[in-house]
Amino acid sequence: MKNKLQILLWAVILFVGITLAWTLRLEAQVRKPLTEWTTQLVYDTTNACYQGTVRWIVMTNPSLIGQAPNRAAAREMLLHCFCVMDRIKKEIPIKEYQIKVFDEQWTGDTFMTKALECVKEDKTLPAFFAQQGVKMDDNETKIVTPDESIDSKEELPSPKPKESEEDSATIFQG
Repeated sequence: MKNKLQILLWAVILFVGITLAWTLRLEAQVRKPLTEWTTQLVYDTTNACYQGTVRWIVMTNPSLIGQAPNRAAAREMLLHCFCVMDRIKKEIPIKEYQIKVFDEQWTGDTFMTKALECVKEDKTLPAFFAQQGVKMDDNETKIVTPDESIDSKEELPSPKPKESEEDSATIFQG
């Protein structure tokens, strides 16, 4: 009797398992080539750029690891990614992009090339990357020797102020 119940239980479990597997099966879908940039593709590409930009900034400044960017920085990085996205859309046909985007090496090289172009030509991310060869006038170092003091000696306060007898009476006002 016990063996018949076990066999019946296993048969029911097997039947339910096969039924679930059949109903929940995953079928490979054939993807149609895109003819235009869909909203999902723009969103995914922009987010991939944003994550790469965060990594790029953290690589150049490791003290930022674990810190979320503030709103101004996030906006600046998003504007940079829109620049990258626009360049990719203009220069790479959608059918070619859809095929090559799964090649990590091609994708990384393309995004990095376009990111550098945006930083150099469109001056995106100015708060994160300084341009090489640009002279900053506001932080020039000025060397002052002791002989050429900026303050004149007449302006320096004397060690003891001279008080007249009239001023010696202290008046407290409250």
